[in-house]
Amino acid sequence: MTDSYKPGCTADDHADRAALQVSGATLERCSRIFRALGDGARMRLVARLMQGSTCVSELAELEGETVATISQRLRVLRADNVVVRRRQGKHLLYSLADQHMHELISNGLAHASEHHGAPLASSFLPNDIQGQDTTMEHMIHENHPHQHGNDCGHTAVEHNGHTDYLHNGHLHHPHDGHVDEHTLEVSSKNPADCTNGHPCDGHDAAHTHGPECGHEAVPHGDHVDYLVKGHLHHQHNGHCDNHGPVAMVN
Repeated sequence: MTDSYKPGCTADDHADRAALQVSGATLERCSRIFRALGDGARMRLVARLMQGSTCVSELAELEGETVATISQRLRVLRADNVVVRRRQGKHLLYSLADQHMHELISNGLAHASEHHGAPLASSFLPNDIQGQDTTMEHMIHENHPHQHGNDCGHTAVEHNGHTDYLHNGHLHHPHDGHVDEHTLEVSSKNPADCTNGHPCDGHDAAHTHGPECGHEAVPHGDHVDYLVKGHLHHQHNGHCDNHGPVAMVN
């Protein structure tokens, strides 16, 4: 009996194709993301974070687990840049790393729901399915009377297609009568890796970045970087890491 799954063609029957336009390092990082997501318990945490930033102790309560167990799962997700964390007062908040991750999870859940007939809440659906904006939850900076804009006195930077303003270690975005707290996402453009130093004429080799160093602080992922001549410096183990460029808005 003929095997219907065995191809009858040869290599000569196919058109020439261009070489794969993705680096091996990018493919490996992508596979690590899917490995991190390849666990039901971790996937539940990611689904909860689709609904907004959540404190680790709240996640433990919702999941009926210990904080230590939830922290271990989040550690795996954070190691591969699926989630990021930040401290807000006494809370340790976790959220999805960026809009790419939000859309990846949305599409995965929509695909799984479609093939298993289970309804999916509209807040989990990808943008093109629900027909409305699903940008990630934004934190609001309360009691902020200052009006950001042209000539407001704060450094303006381009961020995800809009303009944000650096203000006392915050990344502010004026929006609908209030000010949103933004964070620069970790990405290939702005990685969070150790570069084992960074030759730069923006300051002398002995300079140490910190709250009083004279450079503007920029929230980046789960840490703080400093803006030096249009790119990010991260103080780390006695040297400065290069965390990539920032587009300045004139």
